[in-house]
Amino acid sequence: MHIHKIKCIDDLTLELPIEKGLYAITGMNGSGKSTIATSAASVFYIFMMNEYFGTTDNDSFISFELDGAKAKWHKFSQTRNSRKVFGWGKTTSGRIKLKGFYEGSLIYGNRFRNTSFNKVLRLEKVNNLQLIKADDFIRQNLGLILQGNAEYYEQLFSLEESSFNGKIFFYEKNGRRVSQFHMSTGENLLISILNSLFMRINDRNEKDTPFLVILDEIELALHPSSLKRLVQFLEDMSSRYNYAIYFSTHSLELISGIKPDNIFYIDRHTDNRIEVINPCYPAYATRMLYDHTGYDNVIMVEDDLAKAIIDHLLREEMLLNGKLVHVLPCGGYTNVIDLAHDVVTYNLLGRISSVCVVLDGDVKEKAANYIAKKNICNNIPLNYLPIESLEKYLRNILYVNVDQRFFRLLNDYLFHKKSLTSILDEYKLNFQDKTDNSGKELYKMLDAELKDQRIERSQLISMTMKYIIETDKERVKKIVNFLRKQLA
Repeated sequence: MHIHKIKCIDDLTLELPIEKGLYAITGMNGSGKSTIATSAASVFYIFMMNEYFGTTDNDSFISFELDGAKAKWHKFSQTRNSRKVFGWGKTTSGRIKLKGFYEGSLIYGNRFRNTSFNKVLRLEKVNNLQLIKADDFIRQNLGLILQGNAEYYEQLFSLEESSFNGKIFFYEKNGRRVSQFHMSTGENLLISILNSLFMRINDRNEKDTPFLVILDEIELALHPSSLKRLVQFLEDMSSRYNYAIYFSTHSLELISGIKPDNIFYIDRHTDNRIEVINPCYPAYATRMLYDHTGYDNVIMVEDDLAKAIIDHLLREEMLLNGKLVHVLPCGGYTNVIDLAHDVVTYNLLGRISSVCVVLDGDVKEKAANYIAKKNICNNIPLNYLPIESLEKYLRNILYVNVDQRFFRLLNDYLFHKKSLTSILDEYKLNFQDKTDNSGKELYKMLDAELKDQRIERSQLISMTMKYIIETDKERVKKIVNFLRKQLA
């Protein structure tokens, strides 16, 4: 997707996955989260562009490309009453095979677009005989998500009302009937989402066609406990019906339940340029250390492999006695350094907790230069793992300098459907003339095969971690001594 001169975004190109799963678009207020979400929805949803995006320059556009097919919303000029005016039009090349559902902000959402006071009054006089029992999918999930009770809205009804372009819902409690217009904002929001999903489930004959669900800042209307239940519900919907579900959000409850690979952090710099950080860990995205109140020590690391290694060492070397310790992955080394600096500078953990940093083994020089450049001088304890990044390590040990024992271990225990040999042959064919020194492309292929076999990547991380500790004892001992000193 390419966004050009839309609201606060001057020019931005980004790739958004359409595979099933939960995704988050997050960032500070005014960073462009909602603009990105709404722009993405325009690939399948026809907007009144001026209504959603306000006044835009005459060369503004949003363009998309998927599997060679292209679509573009752009401004065009026409003459009215001898005066040139600009409107929005859409051009296409090929057919973008993509369906979806969009729930926008409280102002531009899909709820009650054509409401008026007189219509609301008329609905209050609806005869009960006109109402029909709401479908169990909507009724039960509304109760489960909002109240934790599938039968809480047992008496939920609907009315087909043409002047409102669809159904209006009512529920009855203690003999009193409540129309949708008098329900809470959270009830309204969720009924809209559930009704839209229900209609699309019944029309979901082609599950192979990618389907985007885009939800903009739904946390404004839902309690944190309801948000957690909504995430669980949408995870199930995504798995069952092949939905890619995007949240535009800065909610801790939402972000903390989403994989770092599926979090897109929108960072607006002082010169107004936008950087998209992906993958992004929840702690970095929120600048908050969720669930960390009361920890004696927080150890900040780059990624899941680093966390697995440190967690294992803490247990095996019995360093946790009498200590409450949390190992927190934050993303790349600059993210770790920045977040650690913020934590110490602004005392985000309180005075009872101490902080230290453990980075990957291949960034020593880069980290030192970054700390000097940013003039960071708060003396946070810093050390390095005995290996480089997970991706580099795997590429080196499986492809560059093959360790036959480790190769056989992974091949025998993880890669049953497609052998590791086949994956590496394919990798060699595709990347023999390309640079992949970071190992990221090989790791993508390994991870994709594990997903296809429904094997969690944590198994790959765990096996790699145990092998490192077993085969590199001298360098591992150095990091153990560092940890022991920090936890003393």
